[in-house]
Amino acid sequence: MKILVLHPGALGDIILSLPALAALRQRFREAHITFAANLDFATAVAQGYADEMRSLSCLPLHRLYLRDTLPEQDLRFWQSYERIISWTGAGHEVFEDQLRALSPQSLIGRWKPAPGDARHVSQIFVDTLRSWLGTSDDPGKTRIFLDEAYRRAGTQWLQERGCTPGISPVAIHPGAGSPNKRWPLPRYQSLARQIVQRKGNAILLVEGPAERGTGRETAADLPPETVQIAASLPLGLLGGVLSCCQSFVGNDSGVAHLAAGLGIPSLVLFGPTSPRQWSPLGSHVLVLRDTTDCGACEHGAQPEHTCLKNLSVGDVYSSLGSLQRIGPTA
Repeated sequence: MKILVLHPGALGDIILSLPALAALRQRFREAHITFAANLDFATAVAQGYADEMRSLSCLPLHRLYLRDTLPEQDLRFWQSYERIISWTGAGHEVFEDQLRALSPQSLIGRWKPAPGDARHVSQIFVDTLRSWLGTSDDPGKTRIFLDEAYRRAGTQWLQERGCTPGISPVAIHPGAGSPNKRWPLPRYQSLARQIVQRKGNAILLVEGPAERGTGRETAADLPPETVQIAASLPLGLLGGVLSCCQSFVGNDSGVAHLAAGLGIPSLVLFGPTSPRQWSPLGSHVLVLRDTTDCGACEHGAQPEHTCLKNLSVGDVYSSLGSLQRIGPTA
């Protein structure tokens, strides 16, 4: 049997769907599962969950949104799969009609929480498969099976930059996709200083393509020998570098889901989004959130969220210390 899974989401969304992919694999052990998503993301984090990765953007998906007769090559492609799961196109009448005409056993599901839906997103992904699975158990923890080549490349990357083998840095990611989801940068600067001065740890600052300069700003007053900046690394290499770290601190972002999925003790700072629905599901994750007096969170009464400003440097430093003392779980 050939199964095709269509996923349009970003990095964190893909990681939160891994328990659903695991349940699919458990139910259809002999099936050949093709996972179509952002190819860079899928290749890095979905190893072991699918037999084949494809780029979603390269599939003839757009023509399913039209009433036009599909070209013969499109028909051959879609009909080559006995079952198709689409986490895109739900609610679009034409798309649903076209896909079900091509593959009567298709499942087309929404995975973003609707207003009033308190389920965790990973549970929503699993629930979309209920008619195939016969049940939709608690999705449990997320685990990323990082390719060993990425781990070796991560170790080499750190060693080439003077990091001492066997001494693991603390990873800090001060960025996020939305400014409202970012803890104030001066507090990250203060946190990094305290980690270096009081704990003696080296710091790894993670910086994404949309966050240029945040690493340098955070490292501005740190001794150069105590900090490395991982700026816009390929995702597999970033996973390898993070896998060498003692712990992780960062905002609600795809990088936080990556760190947590790798089993790194992760402290994740939440603001506008609800951790009840979006928190990383790694083996050792601690979430901090304080919405006190944030009118945007409580009543939607103001355009700017102030919730992350409620988290002090002391709160975060203390929580990180607790996380490090407990260490990762088995």
